[in-house]
Amino acid sequence: MKPNPLPKAQLAVIYAIKLTLPIAHTQSMPYYNFLIEKLAASEGAETGYYSGVAHTAFSVAQFVSMFFWGRVSDSRGRVPVIFLGTAGTALFTLLFGVTESFSALLLNRVLAGFFHGITGAIHSVVGELSDETNQSTAFPLYDIISALGFVIGPLIGGTFAQPAKEWPAVFSDPLWTKYPYLLPNLITAAISITLPSKRKNKSPVLEEEPLLGPESSATVIDVPPTLADLQPLSIRELLSIPVLRAVFASSGALGLAGSCYTNILVLMAYTPIRQGGLAFSPSQIGHAISGMGAVSILLKLCMPKLLRRSGTLGMFDFCMLAWVATFASMPLASLVAQRAAIASAPPLGPGKAAVRETSAVEWAAVSLVLFLSRLGCLAFSIIMILTKDHAPGSASLGTANGLAELAQSLASTIGPTIASSLFAVSATKHLLGGYLWVFVMLLESWFGVWVARRIRKYRD
Repeated sequence: MKPNPLPKAQLAVIYAIKLTLPIAHTQSMPYYNFLIEKLAASEGAETGYYSGVAHTAFSVAQFVSMFFWGRVSDSRGRVPVIFLGTAGTALFTLLFGVTESFSALLLNRVLAGFFHGITGAIHSVVGELSDETNQSTAFPLYDIISALGFVIGPLIGGTFAQPAKEWPAVFSDPLWTKYPYLLPNLITAAISITLPSKRKNKSPVLEEEPLLGPESSATVIDVPPTLADLQPLSIRELLSIPVLRAVFASSGALGLAGSCYTNILVLMAYTPIRQGGLAFSPSQIGHAISGMGAVSILLKLCMPKLLRRSGTLGMFDFCMLAWVATFASMPLASLVAQRAAIASAPPLGPGKAAVRETSAVEWAAVSLVLFLSRLGCLAFSIIMILTKDHAPGSASLGTANGLAELAQSLASTIGPTIASSLFAVSATKHLLGGYLWVFVMLLESWFGVWVARRIRKYRD
C-alpha cells in the first residue's frame, strides 16, 4: 500500500516543540554531578546517592503529572497543554542555573518534571497526524528529533558550563563566577521559548486544524468513525485488554533500562578511575553524550526500512536484547580506563593528581557502549507505534499514551535511585569487584526481553 502523505507543516510545529524537551533535559548532564558535588558537599562515587535522589524527584513529578496532562489534552485539546508545558520547561530551566542549595535543586527538579509530563500529549498529536500507512515514517522522524536534542543539549552544557573559567576575558562579571552553570541554562531557556514560537508563526495551521482538538481522528483515511473513535474507554477497560497490558509493561521495562543506563553512564563518566569510573571532564561528558545522540540519528534514519523488513515486534525484540549487551559492555570501558591510567600515570608525589589525556582505546570502548545503547533506544519509537496500533480508538489514544508514559515514568522514578545507589555502594564497598550494579542491570534487562515477547503472545 502506498503511504498517505504526511501533513508536513503541522508535523514541523510539533517536532520543533518536541526538540526543546530533550535539549532542556540533557544540557545539564555534562555538569550535573559536578554541581551536585558542590551543593551536597559530596565526592566521587558518593555523589551518586544525591544525584539519584535529584533524578528521582524529577521522574516522580513527571510520573504524577503524565496522566493528568493526558486527560486534560483529551478533554481540552492538545495545544494549550503543549504550549503551557513548553513555557514551564523554559522557566525552570533558567532557574536551575541559579540554584544555590541542594534543597533548591530538588524543588526545581520537581517543578521541571511536572511540566515535562506533556510528552504523552505530544505523542498523541503525532499519532493523530499519521495513519497505519505512514506511521513507520512519522514516529521514527519524531524520535530522530529527540536524538537531535541529545546532540544539541550536551554540547550546550559541556561547552558553556563555567564560562568565567573557559573565557575569562569575555565573562569577567562576578555573576558568572557565582553561577558557573547559568549560561547553558540561559541558552536552553531561550531555545525553549523562541524555537516553537517561530515554527508556530510559520505554520498557523496548528491552531486552525481540528486534528489537535479533543474530537480529532486517529487516521487520515476516510473511514466512518466507530464508537471507540468517539467515546473514550476508562482506565479499567483499557487495562482489561491483555495486549495493552503487555505493551504498558514493556514500556515500563524499557523506561527502567533507559533511566538506569543514563544515570550510570553520567555517574560513571564523572567518577574517579580508582572507583570504577572514567574521570571525564564536563566537556568530555558533553561530547560523549552528544556523540551518542548523533549515532541515534544515523540509526533512526534507517528505521523505517528496518520496520518494514523486520516488522514492529521483530525490531522491538532485537532492541530489548541490545540493552543486555549494553550493560554487559559497560565494565569493559571502566577496565580499559584503569589500564590506560596505570600505563600513562607519571611518577607524582603524595597528594598530587595526574593530568592525562583520554586515549583512543578508551574512546573506542566508550563508543561501543554508546552504540549498543542507541540500538536499545530505538525501542522508544517502536513502543509508541505499538501503543497506537493497539489503542481501541482515537478517543482513547491520549489516555493509552498516558498509561504507556505512566509505566515508563514510574520505572524512571525508581531507576535513578536504584542505579545511582547501586553504583555508589558497589564502588565504595567494592562489591563483586565494584561491579554488583552490572549483575543487577543484566537481570533487569533480561526481564525486559521476557516481558516484550509477551506482546507477540497476546497479539497472536
